[in-house]
Amino acid sequence: MYRFNFIVGMFTVVLGYLSNILFYYFIYNTGVEKISGWNKYEVFILLATVWIVDSIFGGMFFFNLIKIPMKVKNYDLDAILLKPVNVIFILTLRQFNFGLFAGTFFGILFLIYSIYMGGFSIGIVYIIMYILLVFCAVSLLFSILFMMVTFSLRFVRIQGLIQVFWTLMDIGKQPYTIYPTAIKLCFIYLIPAIVIYNFPIMVLIDNNYLTIVMALAISYIFMRIAVLNFKKSIKYYYN
Repeated sequence: MYRFNFIVGMFTVVLGYLSNILFYYFIYNTGVEKISGWNKYEVFILLATVWIVDSIFGGMFFFNLIKIPMKVKNYDLDAILLKPVNVIFILTLRQFNFGLFAGTFFGILFLIYSIYMGGFSIGIVYIIMYILLVFCAVSLLFSILFMMVTFSLRFVRIQGLIQVFWTLMDIGKQPYTIYPTAIKLCFIYLIPAIVIYNFPIMVLIDNNYLTIVMALAISYIFMRIAVLNFKKSIKYYYN
């Protein structure tokens, strides 16, 4: 319906990710062969994965989730709670942002380009596992942000947490090998930003099966925590 807004939104997304790609492109063109063991096309695959994951999450969930505090503040949540539908479903999937979701297409193209130019030989099994880990990544992003916005049921105004969310997620958008062990463990098990963005490329290039088990387990745990936290906060909201 709003074609201009769709085109501008898509262009903005593409421009934002292209700036990150050009940043690393220029670094490697200075004569740097590897960054903490990662060559240019391995980093490009990571950036493509970031692009894909963020586009899916942004198109499907992000704008629905950040509207929850406003629904609480304006008492719009009360009307939703009265509807004979799953509350979490209607709160998190009510609107769809096609402009952001379109970034998935460009991310996939860049991923294919990076794999081809890097000379990686990847079988269908690893592609399937990569897709599975991408869905785990989206699930984790959803769970973490959902837990954050759920605090609005108790404290109403939580705008600062949205910025904290993206700041923490930026940690995982860099090659995980640049971080010391303590930080890596923290951002795998406590705030799984590395799981979200780095694990898909680890299974795609390194054929690391352990990442699948870890990603599935961590995704399930965080989703359960997010849902239980919401249900508990709803009881607090009623009171």
